[in-house]
Amino acid sequence: MKRSLQGTISLVALLVGLFCVDVLASQTGKKPAQNGSVTGTYKYVLNTMEVLELPNKKVRISFSGFWPNDRKRVETRNVGAFDETVPLSGRTATVKIQFGNEPCTVNLEFRPNKLIVSQEGSIMGCGFGFNVEPDGTYVKVSSKRPDMPPPQ
Repeated sequence: MKRSLQGTISLVALLVGLFCVDVLASQTGKKPAQNGSVTGTYKYVLNTMEVLELPNKKVRISFSGFWPNDRKRVETRNVGAFDETVPLSGRTATVKIQFGNEPCTVNLEFRPNKLIVSQEGSIMGCGFGFNVEPDGTYVKVSSKRPDMPPPQ
């Protein structure tokens, strides 16, 4: 009984200590501003999202996605891409792609120094190569204006 009580007290002390460290870190650490521009370059594994915030609450998003293949000692990559200008609603944007008869929707949620991307609908409707998907949590690697070709 005494050993069980000591274990419980140790566990509670550990949890309280972790909580205090977390609170202290959140109070002393600088947090990025939520109202900053979403412009920049975001990376997730081999995928890249280049984002340019435009006037009138619009955003241009250029996605380049890759899936590596290792066949017979020769590396090839399946690819997928889009370059779209869409409305920016608060800190979110939605890209709608239709390749063939099946619609594909890519949702983007901008957070401080990261971008959360989820894809809905048919992956075939996106028109990407085999296994290429935009989903993931992208890290902002640059806040510089991306060097994008003129829109077509």
